[in-house]
Amino acid sequence: MEINRFHKKIGGLKSICIDSSILIYHLEIISPYDILTKALIKSIVEERIFCNISSLTVTELLSKPYRLKDYGQVELFEAFISSLPNSRIQPVDYNTAKAAAALRGEYNLRTPDAILLATALTTASDAFITNDISIKKLQIKGLQVIILDEFL
Repeated sequence: MEINRFHKKIGGLKSICIDSSILIYHLEIISPYDILTKALIKSIVEERIFCNISSLTVTELLSKPYRLKDYGQVELFEAFISSLPNSRIQPVDYNTAKAAAALRGEYNLRTPDAILLATALTTASDAFITNDISIKKLQIKGLQVIILDEFL
């Protein structure tokens, strides 16, 4: 685990957008990623970095607890994302949808990935944090992609 290198990587960023998997790793305490997500969430809470969260992430985050009829977990997850300071849940508005369409057209992405990346672009996030290596391979102009696995 290269937690210090991860801190250094995110240290100079002003704003990020996170993939749904980041919150899933954090809230479901999925090892070894939870160590990195704890560091990231701490940076957000301490207002060292601003976090953009796509409203699509809410759908992806809550799907499993709803499927399991675990309404306590639904409430817990909702309480977490709605109370996370220095963050904003971004709507999938017209500009985001249009940017997602352009990304789908150019890179042949699945709609959810295109929406998440479009959220990062339309919010002018410095980086998109994910664990999906295929996204890093895209090399989207103006968007740094940070992969958690690179710090394990």
